[in-house]
Amino acid sequence: MIRAFKNSTSFGLAALVLAAGMAVAEDKRTPPPDLSGLSGQEAEAFYLGTNAIIWGYPEVLFEQLRRGRTSPDIIAKGNPQAAVNQFGLVRALRGPEFKQIATPNNDTIYAQSFVDVSREPIVLSVPAVAAPRYYTFQLWDPNGDTFGYIGSRTTGREAGNFAFVGPDWQGELPEGVTRIDTPYNGMVIWGRIGVDGPEDLQNALDIQDALRLTPLSLFGTSEAQLPPDLAFSDARVAFEAPGIPDDLMLYAELANALRHTPPKAQDGVGAATVPQIGFSSDGTAFDPSTLTDAQRSGLAKGAQFALHLMDVSSQTAGVGVNGWRWSPKSGIMGNDYLFRAAFAKWYTGGNAPSEAIYMDARTDQNGAALDGSKRYIVRFAPGEEPKVDAFWSISMYHIAAGSFVDNPIKRYSIGDRTKGLTRAADGSLTIYIQHDQPEGAEAQANWLPSPADGYYLNLRLYGPDDGLPSGKWAPPPVMIVE
Repeated sequence: MIRAFKNSTSFGLAALVLAAGMAVAEDKRTPPPDLSGLSGQEAEAFYLGTNAIIWGYPEVLFEQLRRGRTSPDIIAKGNPQAAVNQFGLVRALRGPEFKQIATPNNDTIYAQSFVDVSREPIVLSVPAVAAPRYYTFQLWDPNGDTFGYIGSRTTGREAGNFAFVGPDWQGELPEGVTRIDTPYNGMVIWGRIGVDGPEDLQNALDIQDALRLTPLSLFGTSEAQLPPDLAFSDARVAFEAPGIPDDLMLYAELANALRHTPPKAQDGVGAATVPQIGFSSDGTAFDPSTLTDAQRSGLAKGAQFALHLMDVSSQTAGVGVNGWRWSPKSGIMGNDYLFRAAFAKWYTGGNAPSEAIYMDARTDQNGAALDGSKRYIVRFAPGEEPKVDAFWSISMYHIAAGSFVDNPIKRYSIGDRTKGLTRAADGSLTIYIQHDQPEGAEAQANWLPSPADGYYLNLRLYGPDDGLPSGKWAPPPVMIVE
């Protein structure tokens, strides 16, 4: 008998099938496979494959992103492109043309780097950033867990040097360099620099231009600006899987990810399971030719079902507040494998709640799905706008793709920094959410255009206080206008 996952986050086959049945009516990016007649070897492979993909999906996505954003022959509009251990810079606020990851923000410009410290530490040098500009460099590992921050909230506004040190390095850092230990040799720097409107963009770009990533051996020398080591970079992103059919490719991707990032000690059950579904004993190679037709069919259905479950979880996980959902575990998922996978798929690189809180709204006050043919408002009563140290915003995304949707006024988010935002005489703030332009100057100033079909909203709180976690504050519901 093939052993299944034996921890608190595993789920039985019956539960999986039930979840599929419950989710059929919802709008999903990945539909569930046909599970009728599932039995025997196919059922066992399905179960184990589903668990394996859910367990390993964040590492798969990490490698996909690293490959897609560091390979010199790849050009992707809106993506930051750079070699490993170099910054890729997004030089404009993101709009509907950006579709590489779901639920991007429209509040900051990005500076991103896929860092490899297997040879030596890498030093990040940041310039001074004057108040009140918000900036943060989130540090996350291949599992999608955030393990540190550099920025206005955590390390202050003075210029500084920070060395990322891998788990196997032995040595001393120069004076004036702050040590940050990384859990793995691979990591991501996900930098965000606030932009206060188009006229402020160049000021944020100047901060980007002053960023430096330097190998420790070159730090403090004139050689720090030498071109990157492209051979090293290419070796980190090389991946080929000839002969693997498309419906099993996720398993080959998982094997590749395990070559670069070994499982955490708490994930030993996952590593012990994958050799039973065509992986090598160390999990770093996948050969479906060793399996029966029934097992290959089960794995294909398992991969599809795992992606489907991530979609379901992204809409149901977390805490519900007035129709909005948020998770106290965002960015720090640990071994909650399903949420970890769903978070990677739909909210890649999302911050931990100490830095930013993200809240999704997909229904109105009556529980009906948000619909572009209808009109809605979000009204903050006097004194009830979000209390944040930085800023807040509401963004709009297409339900199926998680991307911004083009609109006639090119507005993809609205918040406390939106120019021309109007408040009523009593200090309340009403956001108008609808497809067609509303009537009246106030409504037009506070209008967040919706697509003609389904969508969801995301409320971002940058530098949140403890109001939401403590229950002292709650966002108002999305109210339908009859």
